[in-house]
Amino acid sequence: YGHGMSASPMHLAAAYATIANGGIAVKPTLLRRTTAPEGTRLLSDHVADSAVAMLRKVVTGGTASYANIKGYAIGGKTGTADKPKPTGGSYKDKVINTFASTVPAHDPRYVLIVTLDEPVDTSSSEPRRTAGYTAVPVAAEVVRRAAPLLGLRPEIEIPLQNGVTAVTQRN
Repeated sequence: YGHGMSASPMHLAAAYATIANGGIAVKPTLLRRTTAPEGTRLLSDHVADSAVAMLRKVVTGGTASYANIKGYAIGGKTGTADKPKPTGGSYKDKVINTFASTVPAHDPRYVLIVTLDEPVDTSSSEPRRTAGYTAVPVAAEVVRRAAPLLGLRPEIEIPLQNGVTAVTQRN
């Protein structure tokens, strides 16, 4: 429902970082910070937590299911926009896709924005152009490869043994 709206990937990253930061505005940077940045509260804790939970549901049961990878809980939202023609209107077979995401979903530390211009998934008999088939798999692969380099350990579910539940401790 965002027809006619536009935001750069950097602006989108700032918005998602604010949500991930509990509603406190974050200025995007590529530098690692040791302390939480000071910013203006734009959302209540409750609203920010609800948004993070909704972003996770988009992955676990919505349009971003290809981001539901083992070990890393990702939350995010897909977006597929018709590509505008220079003369007005839009192309019927050209799109711009975005997947804006946070990881780990339960305690977001990183924001990842993947935007693709005119992507097409040709792995099936019909070409697919939506973000769920194009931008989401790219983001999932980036997380799979980059998360360990960023110090994010995969969370592994330990199966039940003889009816006993295994419990792991998080630091």
